[in-house]
Amino acid sequence: MKQQNRITDITRRQIADEMSLNNLWYHGNSTEPDFLARLFNLKGLPSKDYRYNNAYDDIYQHMVNNTDWDSDWLYNDPRINLSYCDDDIYLRFLALTLHPRVRTNESEVHKLVEIYNKHLGNDGFEVIQTDEISGKPIFSVHQKIIGQAGLLAKKVEIKKYLNTEYVNGKIDIMNEAIRKDTDLAIGTAKELLETTCKSILKQKAVVVDSNWTLPQLLKVTTNALDFTPKKAANPESAERSIKQILGGISSIVHGVSELRNSYGTGHGKDADFKALEAKYAKLLVAVVSEIVILYLSTNGETAELVEE
Repeated sequence: MKQQNRITDITRRQIADEMSLNNLWYHGNSTEPDFLARLFNLKGLPSKDYRYNNAYDDIYQHMVNNTDWDSDWLYNDPRINLSYCDDDIYLRFLALTLHPRVRTNESEVHKLVEIYNKHLGNDGFEVIQTDEISGKPIFSVHQKIIGQAGLLAKKVEIKKYLNTEYVNGKIDIMNEAIRKDTDLAIGTAKELLETTCKSILKQKAVVVDSNWTLPQLLKVTTNALDFTPKKAANPESAERSIKQILGGISSIVHGVSELRNSYGTGHGKDADFKALEAKYAKLLVAVVSEIVILYLSTNGETAELVEE
């Protein structure tokens, strides 16, 4: 039995109506068939016009050459059926309308994000920036989860200093696993933190001892960076306080990791295994993301990746 869509046809119609009222055409700088060809195999879909043998040529004739279809034709056309298509297709459609290759007008992008979030929120979804390309934001639509938007925003910040497929993959795994596999989320968070520290230390020409525990690795990385607040009344005292705080954060990371170990690590789980509650994984992922951003921004340069 097909799962019912979470984003209702009512929400989709409200979004379409408000886009039309604001003269915001979904295809942006593209033609309609070129835009839709990014989502659908138009050359493989049939034409409704006997003169053509595929949907691409059909749409091009009626929405580029002649523009004799209604502007909202794609919501009711059974080949596209935007009113009732699967959520994942509809969400990819919305995200594509905001892509820099499709839309270059920043005010239009901001207005569309505002419209989407206004209506999608009723169905438990939201548009958030999850990446960037050439300094332009890339947006995705996600189901609303407490703290999820903040975690995805941290990915964009981390990429400024350590932009690799390896790191991006780790961040995506953490975000997805918080709900489904807390053991994986915590393990991946530790790996990201270790990778960040080792990459910074390599840049600082500090030799890493393979026997160091994570707290030891964090301590050495902290000592290798300059955390002195330049504008503080007493910079030395402020730096000591900051490092004391970082030491406490290290204890949090170690403590949650130990808690995770008591629930089982990935070396095989018993049949009655119970995963650590998601709130603890969310805490560690949030803390690790902030530490990574703090360390990388304090380092101030793009670090060369040292993979595990």
